Amino acid sequence: MSQNNKRKIFKYNEDDILEILSEYLAEETGFDTYQSTAILLGTPGKDLRLIAVIGSEDDDDITKLNLEDIDNEVNYNGTHSDLDDRFLFKGKNIK
Repeated sequence: MSQNNKRKIFKYNEDDILEILSEYLAEETGFDTYQSTAILLGTPGKDLRLIAVIGSEDDDDITKLNLEDIDNEVNYNGTHSDLDDRFLFKGKNIK
């Protein structure tokens, strides 16, 4: 099998990224149809983060939310933000 058959290259713009993440979060939270709003904040490689709100399909006010205010008020709550310390990379593990 050639290397081209083993790898697929993807390049997404911000809208694609937000749509994919919103669809994933809606599915994870059990929404079949939904309203969403999302924003990427921060600097890649430093403090990049997603703020997303998913609601029922009749939640028309969801787009009026100030996502930057939510960013300032809400702690990280993603599935990777609460890993046990034994899973965290420590500098002493560098070879």
